Amino acid sequence: MARNDQGTYQHTKLMGYSAMICQLDGGQFDSRLSDGLRVLAEIYQGNVKGWFRQSDEQAVICWRWIVATLFINEQLAQHGTVETLTMDGTTERTAVYRGAVGGISLYPATERFALANNIEGLAAEKFGAEAHRKAVMIYQSMTETDADGKNLRLSPWGRDSMALLHDGFIEMVNAEGIPAAPTAH
Repeated sequence: MARNDQGTYQHTKLMGYSAMICQLDGGQFDSRLSDGLRVLAEIYQGNVKGWFRQSDEQAVICWRWIVATLFINEQLAQHGTVETLTMDGTTERTAVYRGAVGGISLYPATERFALANNIEGLAAEKFGAEAHRKAVMIYQSMTETDADGKNLRLSPWGRDSMALLHDGFIEMVNAEGIPAAPTAH
């Protein structure tokens, strides 16, 4: 039990580090990115203090999540949100990317998928058994700390890489239309 701000006790659920990484990867924090960043800070502290040893695959998941979230947060700060029509006909507010060739709505799961497909796919092709470690290195190089050394943000290279990724997708959609949904065979 934990004491809340009102001084009463409430039940809390303890989760292991691996379960929290699965929740991050599964999208449970996609609507609460700041909560996900706090979870990542706890996972990092667990690693530093020796309470948890992250596998290479778990490190890739965490760094992918960080890069996607930093990009979305930057785009929110620069461009705000747009009203987006959902599959069920309702609307929702989404972050928007506006680049050299157009704009696109941003969704955390889609950002992570694009990163996994492009960064980790290339790492697997080039480095085989070392792919996870190399992907983590790439993701880490896409980030830097601010001037105070307290906050993580996209590095100039990371920002340029994300712009290149999104501009390439927008160019493809403009030239070929929206890709067909994958078909189950």
